Amino acid sequence: MTVSENDFFQLVAALPYGVYIVEPDRTIVYWNRAAESITGYSREEMVGRRRPDTELNHMDEEGTPLCKTYCPLLACMDENRPSTKKLVFTHKKGYMVAVQAHFIPLEDEMGKLKLVAEVFTPIQLMNRETRIVENLYSMAYHDALTKLPNRLFLEAVLKTRFSEYHRLQEPFALLFSDIDHFHDFNETYGHQAGDEILKTFAQTVSSHIRKTDTVGRWGGEEFIGIYPIKNKSDIIPISKRFQQIVSMVVVDEGRENLHITMSVGITAVTPEDTMKSIIDRADRYMFEAKRKGRNTIVHDEIDGPSGPEG
Repeated sequence: MTVSENDFFQLVAALPYGVYIVEPDRTIVYWNRAAESITGYSREEMVGRRRPDTELNHMDEEGTPLCKTYCPLLACMDENRPSTKKLVFTHKKGYMVAVQAHFIPLEDEMGKLKLVAEVFTPIQLMNRETRIVENLYSMAYHDALTKLPNRLFLEAVLKTRFSEYHRLQEPFALLFSDIDHFHDFNETYGHQAGDEILKTFAQTVSSHIRKTDTVGRWGGEEFIGIYPIKNKSDIIPISKRFQQIVSMVVVDEGRENLHITMSVGITAVTPEDTMKSIIDRADRYMFEAKRKGRNTIVHDEIDGPSGPEG
């Protein structure tokens, strides 16, 4: 039995890995179904376009915009040998996706470079110590004041967590927190002191969370934490640890040391959740904590017949 060229095309089309092929000028001539799924762009949108002219905006681990610089496709062509890189690109919906990409030169019968293929598969973007994530923090995905992940980055992490939850059954929790009486704090001590509190909190929380956890600034004095969990009951120690971290925050205002408290809502993901529903639920819990007197945690019911516990 012989294997035909058509057999190989069927194989590549059905692979669970993204595959696209470019000519030496980086014009895309092939784009498989997995590439459509991973990037959000259809074959019709990509084939015929030059790779640098697309909206994928590849970056390497150093945060270098590869489409505008010496990209791995060009290096593969020049060196005529396979290579592997970790990259980040922009999905059609606007969030970031990290991938392991393999670049493979394809030669004609005379041994001359004819095409280059990129085979890519998503990887976790959760480890804060990977250089990819460190450089994303320093670009458009961090909050300028606190240097924490901003709303755009948090949304991208949530999309990734939801994907892992549905595909791999890996649950996570979302924590929504708000600094108590922050407006009054600014009125009393001034906005510069308020900014110092925000920055000190950011530095403190960043140095006391796990590599797999993500805490970012949602807006104003609101912060969101995204935590992988094993069981729903994990939300209780996570939230208590968060309050302990908050208690460590202190700013020397000159006349006195300034401290803060935070109201916290935390919830575990459910099969019916969307990004909006889990954020709304945690936000609702946070406001319930405010109503209970602030400096309080409200979470999902763990044991017992009635609503969330404080």
